[in-house]
Parts: sequence; C-alpha cells; structure tokens
Amino acid sequence: MRAYSQSELDELVNCPKVIASPPRKEMKLDGGHRRNDMEVRSKDGKVKFTVFMRINEMLQENFSVGLVYHPTDEPVTICLLRCNGQHGLHKNRVINDAQFDGFHIHQATEEAIAADLAPEQYAELTTEYASYQQGLAHLVKIANITDTEKYFPDLGQTSLWLMEPI
Repeated sequence: MRAYSQSELDELVNCPKVIASPPRKEMKLDGGHRRNDMEVRSKDGKVKFTVFMRINEMLQENFSVGLVYHPTDEPVTICLLRCNGQHGLHKNRVINDAQFDGFHIHQATEEAIAADLAPEQYAELTTEYASYQQGLAHLVKIANITDTEKYFPDLGQTSLWLMEPI
C-alpha cells in the first residue's frame, strides 16, 4: 500500500459524498450479525467508497459502521473510519498502548499505514453516540454523506430504547 499523508486521509473522509448503490431494505443475518452495505461516491463521482453496517444479533451494543475507500490505483481498500459500539477491550498500538472499553471511533492514520497495521487501528472513546442508530447517524455526518433521507428517513430520530435501531 502506498503511503498516505494525514491530510489526504482526512480529505477522503471529509469530501462530500452521495449514495451510489443504496443499502438493502432489511439487514441480512450472517454468522450472528445483521449486515448491510452501500456504495457511496464523491459528489464529482471520481472517488468510490463503501459504507458497512454490522450489528451483533445477541448484543446490540456491539456494532460497527464504517467508511472504506477504494483506491483506483491499487488493489487494496482502506478503512478510513469506524464508529463502534461496546465490544470489549481495545488497545491503541499506534500512538500509545492505552486500553479502553466503550463506544469509540477508529480513524485511519498515516502512522498506522506506515507501521503496516490496519489503517484505522487508532481509536478514541466517544460520547457522540450510544446506539447503532446514533453511531450510523454520526458516521454519516462525519463522512459528509449528504443524501441519506431517502434510505434512512428515521436517522435523525432517537428510539426510546437506545440499543434498538428504529
């Protein structure tokens, strides 16, 4: 994988995006997780991404929604961003060895790529969300995906049961 500067990674996350191939209407159960994906593109159509959505069937607070970049010039993909629920201890090997448990956001860093680790190895605790639906809404906001209302009409609403997606 080629080297990416932090500003390149940040620009990929922040560039305005639109949904190119929508998610399925219902999540698919596979291996104990409900799964869905959608393809998004930069507004100019030149850059391709995938958004993945995963919820553990038994522990709904264990979820992951992420933004994956598909470079045109190399056969790899790069997970740029992941909003995760509570899934047990996470250890930040990139910057320090801090360990934590809780809702957290992974971001791709140039340091992780240079160290040949998963690009999004680095993570920080967050209070921005406390459920799958809120995590998805947060990812959509951070990743600047602008046309979600058609496919996620309830994304801005909160369920009375925070762990249950609407």
